This record gives sequence, structure tokens and C-alpha cells, in this order.
Amino acid sequence: MNLKKIPSVNDLLISKKFSKKNIRRDLLKNIINKELDLVRKILKNDDSVSISKAEIESNILLRIDSLSNSYLKKIINGSGVILHTNLGRAPLSKVISKNIYEVISNYSDLEMNITTKTRNSRLDNISKLLNLITGAEKAAVFNNNALALIVTLASLGKGKEILVSRSESIEIGGGFRIPEIIKLSGLKIVDIGTTNKTYVKDYEENITKNTVGFLKVHKSNYKIKGFTNEISIKELSELSKEKNIPLIHDLGSGTLVNTEKFDLPYEPTVVDSVNNGADITLFSSDKLLGGPQSGIVLGKKKLIEKINSSPLSRAARIDKLNLSILNDTLINYLKNDYQETIPVWNLINLSKDSLKKRANDIILKIPKNTFTIREDIKSTIGGGTFPDTFIDSVGISIGKTHKISDLENYLLNLSNPIVGRIENDEFLLDLRTIFEEYDNYLISNINKYFK
Repeated sequence: MNLKKIPSVNDLLISKKFSKKNIRRDLLKNIINKELDLVRKILKNDDSVSISKAEIESNILLRIDSLSNSYLKKIINGSGVILHTNLGRAPLSKVISKNIYEVISNYSDLEMNITTKTRNSRLDNISKLLNLITGAEKAAVFNNNALALIVTLASLGKGKEILVSRSESIEIGGGFRIPEIIKLSGLKIVDIGTTNKTYVKDYEENITKNTVGFLKVHKSNYKIKGFTNEISIKELSELSKEKNIPLIHDLGSGTLVNTEKFDLPYEPTVVDSVNNGADITLFSSDKLLGGPQSGIVLGKKKLIEKINSSPLSRAARIDKLNLSILNDTLINYLKNDYQETIPVWNLINLSKDSLKKRANDIILKIPKNTFTIREDIKSTIGGGTFPDTFIDSVGISIGKTHKISDLENYLLNLSNPIVGRIENDEFLLDLRTIFEEYDNYLISNINKYFK
């Protein structure tokens, strides 16, 4: 096809192929123009290429369908990564998910005290819950933890200095780095100590009249081993109080529970941070807390009020949907059954025996000579938490004697895609991260593939 034979926009607009698509004519015209621009570009590079009108129409239909279906899909996560950043991190409780419908489809008492008919802060109840759970005097909540840190630091004063250990001047994920965040806040970073060793004297010797804070960043996604020295929050808080300089502790993932209870390494809790003397503690709520995306800041009332009065605070505040989900998530921590009601802890807490039982039930209902049960695989927490920590798990696998890439592509293109992982030339589905309610969906679709 040469350029002169390309169908016109009007020819395509009246095509019966698009008559059943419920799309505005002006937007259909835009889509057609984009496709024709692509065709022209291809033909200019190689005029021997043959592209029919039917093919052009087919590509336009694909563009329409792709745009019409660009909503978030439910994913069956067989990767074995519990807090999978690319899959939305922490899954939410089914009960909370059902409750949220009433909130988003109606008006709500977001910023009103219904009894007194007066306006109140959207954060009042969250702050009370966090005070009860952590002991912190007051709290603020923002869209995410990186933004929470920017707002917190910005409240300390433009052009002032904040001290950070070189070992904690890190990249926190997604390409965001602590020095860049500090720069965005309007503060100047002062690196102290060395990569492997930092002492209290390094903080003390770098204090000037412009110092407005000490920033401690928890190394939750990597480890420094060997010849090292790190200052604890408790040690640094003594200097902080002596010099009247706020101590800010960015916990990153932030947990409200004792992780050793789940046979995981010790992870400092939010309560530890508060009790050990941090003036401000920050953490994400969509990681080990098991809630929605947000960044929580809690600590001394005077400092939190200063943060909340910052012009950036309103721009970065949490929306009503995530605020409601966070509120309901925190309520679960008031009870003793959070390990059952919070999916993250439920998945971590699943016993290997229960996973074996499910694997045996599944293997009986799919091609037995094709799949095998694997009892030696490992799940990970993910989400930038617990580096080098793995949990014994169970899954099913298909070996390299089969075209595992074809099976993987088939599963990824289901209406609710099933994500696995390829390991040592095997395609694995880790049952720890597949909710049991989807076992039949998995069985049904595997059997369809092998018909």
C-alpha cells in the first residue's frame, strides 16, 4: 500500500465496524487519526509493506477496546511476594472493602461533627486511634510516605540544615532518594559519619545555628554487615533533648506488631520509635500495616500541629476514600484477631501444612503428569521490607519439558490474570499469595489450557 491508498478519516468514521462501539464521534476521529499517523510512519520507512483497510480497522478496534478496558484488574498473585509493589502492595480486608461502598456512594461526615453541626478535622478520629495504639500525642496523614517526609521537613524552615548519617542517605524506592526529598522540602542536607560507621559525636560536632533536625532513616530494604556502628533512636534522642533539636524517624514500612511473633526478624515497631524518644515518626500504611496508600506522621503535638499548618499539608492530605480504609484498618488492631482480619498478616501466618493440603487438592484436579507439588519454595515479604528474609512455602510447578512461556502468557491474559514466577526453568505458582477462594478459578483455567 502506498500513501495515496490509505483510507481517509471520513471513510473510516462511517465504517460499520465501529457502529456498535459506544464512543463519541469526535473521540473516534482522534483514535482514527492516531492510527493513520502510525500507518503513514510505517509506509514512509518501508513502502513495500502491505497494510489493508481491514487491518487498519482492526487496529482501531483494538485501540478502542484497550482504552475502554483500562481499569484496574483483579490479579491472582502466585508470585510469592506478599507486598508486591507492582500489584498494589497490601491487599485489603474483604470486610473493609464492602464497608467502603457506603462511604464512596453517599455523603459522609468527613469534616463535620454531626452532633454539634460544627466543622472538625478529617484527621480527628485517626489521630485518636493512633494515640491509643502507639502512645503518640498527635498524628497527621498524607498521600504517601515520601510526601509525608517532604511536608514534615518543610515545616522546619526553608534553607535550614538537617543532619543525616551517610549510611541512611538512601534511595527509598521508585528512584526517590533521601537527598532529593530533603532538597524538595527546602532544607539542606548535612551528611555525617561514614557509610559503615556513625557515632553520636558525628551529630554533635555538626550542629550549627542552622540545624533544625536529626533525620534517622530505617534501613528496611538493605543491610550493612561487618565493621559497622549505628546510633539507636534512644541514644540519639538524648542528644536531641539536650540540644532541643527534633529527632525525626522515618521507619519506612512501619509495623504495629511484634514481627518475631511471626518467625520474622526483629523489626522496630512504631511504638518502639515513640517510646525510644523520636519526636516525629513516619511510615507507610500500605506495607506492614496492611492498609491503603498513605504516609502517617505521628509524634509530639506541637510539632504535628506545625506540620498540619504548613501550606503543603492541604495539598498533600489523604483523600476521604483512603482515610476511611485506614480508619477501618486501624480498628482491626484494637482487637486480638488482626492476624486473621488483616490479609498481610494472614498470608504471613499461613502454615505450611495448610498450604500442602491445598496443593494436594489442586493437583488432583489438574493434569497430574504435567504439574508437581513443590514443598521447598520460598515466599518473600516484599515492599522494601525484610531483605534476605524468606518464608517456607508450597506451590505447584510445571517444568522445562513444557512450553512454560506459553502457559505463562495464557494465564496473564485471562480476564483476571494469574501471575506466577519462573525459577530454575520452572513456572511456579506460590499458594501462599493466592487466596484460597481462587483455587477453583486456577484449576478451571489450567484445565482449559490443557484441553
